[in-house]
Amino acid sequence: MVIPRLKYQKINVPGIGSSIDGTVLSKEGKSLYIDVSPLGLAVVRGIEFISAKNYIKNLSVGDKISVNIIELDNEDGLIEASLREVSANQIWGTLAAAKKNSETVFIKILEVNRGGLIANYMGIKGFLPVSQLTPEHYPLVEDGDKEEILSRLKNFVNTEIPVKILDIDQDSSKLIFSEREVLNEEHKQKLAAQYQIGDVVDAEITKIVDFGLFVKFGEPPIDGLIHISEVDYKLIPDLKEVYKESDVVKAKIESITNGRIALSIKALKPDPWKDITDIYKVNKKYDGTVLKTGSLGVLVELEPGVYGFLKFSDLKEEEVPKEPLEVGKTYQFSIKSLDLENRRISLGL
Repeated sequence: MVIPRLKYQKINVPGIGSSIDGTVLSKEGKSLYIDVSPLGLAVVRGIEFISAKNYIKNLSVGDKISVNIIELDNEDGLIEASLREVSANQIWGTLAAAKKNSETVFIKILEVNRGGLIANYMGIKGFLPVSQLTPEHYPLVEDGDKEEILSRLKNFVNTEIPVKILDIDQDSSKLIFSEREVLNEEHKQKLAAQYQIGDVVDAEITKIVDFGLFVKFGEPPIDGLIHISEVDYKLIPDLKEVYKESDVVKAKIESITNGRIALSIKALKPDPWKDITDIYKVNKKYDGTVLKTGSLGVLVELEPGVYGFLKFSDLKEEEVPKEPLEVGKTYQFSIKSLDLENRRISLGL
């Protein structure tokens, strides 16, 4: 492509390092030409082209892009430009997505130090700590001889290793890989394949959090979660009052997604709503215990797992109690409506 030298024009030209917008004109060899009118024509070439090649290969003629000015007037009268910044942002975005989606990527080992392996992925340098190697690759050295460890790690130079992205921070240019997580994921997938939805397992509680119970089961162990909504039909304000870590519970596998297993204790218990219409009738009164009161109304337990709500605005003037309903006390409530599909009972007095 022969480019005529551009004549000087009296226009306001941004300074070196500034960002300018343009349109891709062509890709020729290791040069990318961009129309940055009214400034003229910009070119990304040489080391700048190579540094952004992963970004440039996805560009097409007519694409709108931004470039950074390196030189305002090169030997061909063109603006020398760089795509390193925009390319880096795109690459870091790709890396962040790979971490979020737990993707397995292949990295090439460039060099080593006593702490681990320095690798290249999409032009970004990252670090694979020794502690994140698989048992097969971990350098087991007698007496922990650091020089021997370093010597064994050097065998990985110029090799490719499948890893997952363990940690990422563009601001500090931190990129940490883990080979061990790939093995863990494969382990989870294989174990998950041994089970089917509906299987009942003995699960040991490993951690109790506000939203549920983390458990492990099987041999070798596989992790799972029992969400708080799948623990019991009745409300449990504090799981730690009912369960403790190391407790073993029977649970039913409800779902298996990408190696993640969700379980339910509740599914193995009798459903109190199964024959609800045989027990509770609209317009009849039943004993109920007040669980919570609020500005809108009162939550009432008719029996464990069966709850109704008394809405203050639905009460007629003569129905409003003279004394506030107290939490923990039992009163007579009438059933105003019963919604089986949504498991809702509307109460009156």
